[in-house]
Amino acid sequence: MIDKTLHEAGLVLQGVLQADAVKLPESAEPYSQLLVFAHGGRRFWDYVKARPVTENPLDDTACELGADLMSRLGESDYRILYPIDAYSVSLLAIGRLLGWHHDSPMAIGIHGEFGTWFAYRLVIATNTDLQVSRSESEHPCHSCEARPCVNACPAMAVQFAASGGFDMNRCADERLRPGSGCAGRCLARLSCPVGLEHRYEDSQVKYHYDRSLSSLRRYRAGEG
Repeated sequence: MIDKTLHEAGLVLQGVLQADAVKLPESAEPYSQLLVFAHGGRRFWDYVKARPVTENPLDDTACELGADLMSRLGESDYRILYPIDAYSVSLLAIGRLLGWHHDSPMAIGIHGEFGTWFAYRLVIATNTDLQVSRSESEHPCHSCEARPCVNACPAMAVQFAASGGFDMNRCADERLRPGSGCAGRCLARLSCPVGLEHRYEDSQVKYHYDRSLSSLRRYRAGEG
């Protein structure tokens, strides 16, 4: 664990990587380490709900926690890559190196303990000298024989890789269909038994899927 305060706020996944382990933007190349934080389960959402409302509450809270951490560590020279510069670094590459991320048939990452109920919240480039994290975990999908995610998807978008993988267009078409039960949630994701005890509460599920649906509508509107 890097920091108890962030852990208590819900950023329970904490890792350290050498900065040269992943591709970084030029602005981050002078730094030697990456500090990585992700929430798992509901605790971070509960922490955010107790704070003043902002336009981007999860990102704003993560950045505030990150700045506070660096102040307490005595580090004034640092750069918050994520979420401020969200596309500057590959979260998937970081997650794989830390042992947090496995590819799932639903085209989202799955964690050995938290299932799909986790998300990266903060990546800081800095010159700390902390011990590099080393973690390995079994891919939870490899031992799943029932494959409930495949059966629960009404669009038949979820398939295991041997059958062609996830069909993003089928998923998008179903979510945009009037009256769709997938507009504000993912039935396949809700059916997955991995980390079920960490499932987000309904308000958090709605928050994430409302935002992703708005983005999907804007994308589809701009295609033509």
